[in-house]
Amino acid sequence: MFDKKHRYIVSFIIDNQPDNRTLEHDGDTLDPQQAEALLKTTFTELKDARLSDVQVQKRTKPDEDDNIPGHYQQP
Repeated sequence: MFDKKHRYIVSFIIDNQPDNRTLEHDGDTLDPQQAEALLKTTFTELKDARLSDVQVQKRTKPDEDDNIPGHYQQP
């Protein structure tokens, strides 16, 4: 049996600016505290950063891309 990794979009505030990153995690859920710890170990530029308003959104569709927020562009 194989472990399926789930994809999450983690949104946060850093230096008064909104930002987000995509994480893979093998758990069915990812709480904001876990997400913050994973962000700091996965992305070296965030290692010593002070993050606030950490929010986690699980990606449920396999073909879903990471365009955040979901604004639509006119052709």
